Amino acid sequence: MKSDLSGFERFDIGGHTLWVGRLPDALMPGLNVFDELWNMHPPAFHEIKMFGRSVKTPRWQQAYGQDYHYSGRVNKALPIPPLLRLFLGWSQDNIATGLNGLLLNWYDGRRGHYIGPHRDSVANMIPEVPIVTISLGDERIFRLRPWPAKLKSEPVDFPAQNGTVFVMPYETNRAYTHEVPPSNRHLKRRISITVRGFLER
Repeated sequence: MKSDLSGFERFDIGGHTLWVGRLPDALMPGLNVFDELWNMHPPAFHEIKMFGRSVKTPRWQQAYGQDYHYSGRVNKALPIPPLLRLFLGWSQDNIATGLNGLLLNWYDGRRGHYIGPHRDSVANMIPEVPIVTISLGDERIFRLRPWPAKLKSEPVDFPAQNGTVFVMPYETNRAYTHEVPPSNRHLKRRISITVRGFLER
């Protein structure tokens, strides 16, 4: 990591760590910028492999800057547009210099969009670089569970509010799944910007 993450709160979870902070006000998107980000979502859902068959993700998804390999598929990266470079640059300056790829997920609460329990793929990732998730728009729950699942283990929930930033160390990602469960209460739009560090090819 580049910095001591001053301004972030550290949470100890079963011997592992999650840092939670906020975007600076200067980077918080107004409605027009949020709409611009929202309109970047692809027209079709990404397909992944689950239990040997192809299924569509219950949300829109697109990689930028670096391809993302996971679940038997590759999300081919588009060039990073100037609007997303602002978030990448802030993450590099304040969290880790090795961050170089983004994956956006667009959640429409009215359509029941969510992401199930998973650990991020570490294919081509730099082990010492954490995973950064920036949450924009409607509040949702960011839920962690121990991996592998243990009997009577309670999930650990964090509110993913507009402007919340989660910093997950590499080893925490290996020890815990994370998810954004479906919600009957939060029915508006949410965008997550996940920033990762990949080995350059």
